[in-house]
Amino acid sequence: MERLVDKSISGSVFTDSTRDPLPARAKIVIVGGGIVGSSVAYHLAAAGEKDVLLLEANVLGSGTSWHAAGLVTGARGNSTLTKLAQYGLETYVNLEDKSGIEVNFTRAGSLSIARTPGRLDEITYARDVARQHGVPTEMLDAKRFAEVWPLAGHAGVLGSLLLPDDGHVNPGWATIAFAKLAWESGVRIREATRVTEILVRSGRAVGVRTAHGDIEADQVVLTGGLWSRDLAATAGAHVPLYAAEHVHVRTNPIEGAVPQLPVFRDLDNSYYLRHELGRILVGAFEPDGLPRPVAEISQDGFAEFGADWQHFAPIRTEVEKTVRAIGDAGYDRFLNAPESFTPDANFAIGETGEVDGLFVAAGMNSQGIIYAPAVGRELADWMIAGAPQFDAYDVDVRRFSTAHNNRRFLHDRTKEGLGRLYAMHWPQLQMSTGRGVRRTPLHDRLKSLGASFGELGGWERANWYETSGATPTYEYSYGRANWFDRVREEHSAAREGVALFDLTPFAKIEVAGPDALAVVQRTFTANMDVEIDKAVYTLQLNEHGGIELDGTVTRLAEDRFLVVTPSATQQKTLSILRRATTGSASSVFDATAAYATIAVMGPKSRELLERVSPEDWSDEAQKYTYGRRVEIAHGFAYALRVSFVGELGYELYVSSDLALNVFDALWEAGQDLGLRLAGYFALDTLRSEKGFRHLGHDIGQVDDPYAAGLRFTLDMEKPGGFVGRDAVAALDPSAPKHRTVYFAVDDPRPVLVHDETLFLDGDPIGRATSGNYGHTLGRAVGIAAIEPDADLAGAFSIECKGTRYPVTVSRRPLYDPTGSRMKS
Repeated sequence: MERLVDKSISGSVFTDSTRDPLPARAKIVIVGGGIVGSSVAYHLAAAGEKDVLLLEANVLGSGTSWHAAGLVTGARGNSTLTKLAQYGLETYVNLEDKSGIEVNFTRAGSLSIARTPGRLDEITYARDVARQHGVPTEMLDAKRFAEVWPLAGHAGVLGSLLLPDDGHVNPGWATIAFAKLAWESGVRIREATRVTEILVRSGRAVGVRTAHGDIEADQVVLTGGLWSRDLAATAGAHVPLYAAEHVHVRTNPIEGAVPQLPVFRDLDNSYYLRHELGRILVGAFEPDGLPRPVAEISQDGFAEFGADWQHFAPIRTEVEKTVRAIGDAGYDRFLNAPESFTPDANFAIGETGEVDGLFVAAGMNSQGIIYAPAVGRELADWMIAGAPQFDAYDVDVRRFSTAHNNRRFLHDRTKEGLGRLYAMHWPQLQMSTGRGVRRTPLHDRLKSLGASFGELGGWERANWYETSGATPTYEYSYGRANWFDRVREEHSAAREGVALFDLTPFAKIEVAGPDALAVVQRTFTANMDVEIDKAVYTLQLNEHGGIELDGTVTRLAEDRFLVVTPSATQQKTLSILRRATTGSASSVFDATAAYATIAVMGPKSRELLERVSPEDWSDEAQKYTYGRRVEIAHGFAYALRVSFVGELGYELYVSSDLALNVFDALWEAGQDLGLRLAGYFALDTLRSEKGFRHLGHDIGQVDDPYAAGLRFTLDMEKPGGFVGRDAVAALDPSAPKHRTVYFAVDDPRPVLVHDETLFLDGDPIGRATSGNYGHTLGRAVGIAAIEPDADLAGAFSIECKGTRYPVTVSRRPLYDPTGSRMKS
């Protein structure tokens, strides 16, 4: 079964029941019988959910799975994705024996080469993350390279990383293997059954519509690949993904093309190689992808496009330079078929924010074979437990804004998205396509003042400011990027003087009505029954005690609350609060775009505000963590005295129509105070130095409040409790599963990313959950999760690009540990 692009696959290999009449009902209906859908079905059955119906419009595996190259790896770019990939690799090792289906898993290894210094930094960082998780690795010199891949030339190669446990599998037959295992466990499978609509009642998925009739269900899972966006839209849900052409070609037979050749990734030239039947398969992730709307793609299964040798030519040229035997041999197959891509090149998984009971696992970005086993397991666990059992922040379908689902945007972004898999994965990398979609009221003014914008959630956000008058550009690095000194200046202004931040993209959701207090009390961990204008930092947990959100909740009135959470969680926050208010005498309003948020931060913030406002800004007039309505410039704002930078500061919530007026007044009044504009990069250096948590890095669904060091956010005695209270009550606060600590690198030279390994007396003890440069302390700083019984008096070090540096570890933040500067 080594032959790829095999169109003989179908469920008829193991049963003749796939064309039987449809049942009227199943507890769970899965729409899409590719490798992801088959894996979900298998893992649901393995977990005890037997009443499952898997529907496929054509035959199993005929969407995308059949034409995949079948590459499998046990290491990815961060800790979470590495764990998922590891499970996939382990699963494929035993899949053939378990299923009785020949999947031809070959543990040939994989070899990634670097042709630039930046790429060498990237694969070295990847090596460090892999080793942290026990993945065998080897950095090769020229001699060893020639032994491992004798067909390839070494010219221009600065370094290469071998992962000897990686390999490849036959993807179409792996799909059949998962489906057979699911069927043997009681899952019903029907082919030739196209789903045309997701049925919804009272905001909940209740079944599907097919050409053969409706099927009722308690839960529906979309695993329909590139068709998932439009199917989700029939239910009013957003699943942003778009199709593009994906190409691989196969050579004629080549002497020396043997199964033992590792998968070869020439990342800087956007291609991979793998063995197939004495030939070499050449696959491309070119930087100029060709998007395809679904209307141009056949619905009949095994869809292909025509051969496009001209588009493939730049890749071909580079391939034949490196492996001359390929050019000599010529080619016998050109495969050009559709694959789907998401706006950020990570897959989408989980329950949709708009429709209860509608789950999705799609948009695999040509990594479906790598992730399908783990995606199947994790989605099955999520559906059964009611919450993710892994840190899903980077892949949660609710991370996308509704703007991301626009087809014009998706078309533009997908041109870049296909190539993102092999393009440089720089720290702080910004996409270049699909930009300018969501802009704050201050956007044009900040641009004229030197803002260098980045994008998150569709928002254009000022990341840093170029003060020289030159046009700001990004020059990325795993070390000190070109914005390093500018961010240091912004950081220093916030610490020593005063700085302005445009924080408008932060999610701002209002909960109002007679039951508003009951809703926020039940939703959040802290006591929300506080005096009017009091702001409270709090968490939102799932039923298992994992952290879903963090943010501030301010009581604006007896029956009105303002919830502020990170900008990337806008849709997630809305979905959680929408579900919490269902059936109550309260409502939810998304105020994110209605108000600009201008943060005035630093020791001189009070003095600046006094110049543009007649209000009393003394500590007596407005205490820390309190808000009030103020007169400012030619308008009004709600001023909240909170700080994410660790200094005296205020967040001004200004209606969007007045935002520019207020900003201009502040900017003009602050010139002789040394006022600086500061961006999100400085915000992150400041919060890292102060030890404030970053959702998705330092805290997430696998972290409980005790392990995260956030016990102070819990009110275990408040009436009615909160979601997750019982799970938290069952924990022993004195025995957390890990300990959260703060650290600073003793050497001022390194710059951190995240996921670097910490060592205690030479042995691995944990990892950096986030890291940045602490410009006030003059060294790299971060937050780490380490083993709970680690001796903090021991000798700690951190590995950064293969070098270990001593670090200072503390239970308290290394900058202003008492928080006195914020409260003064």
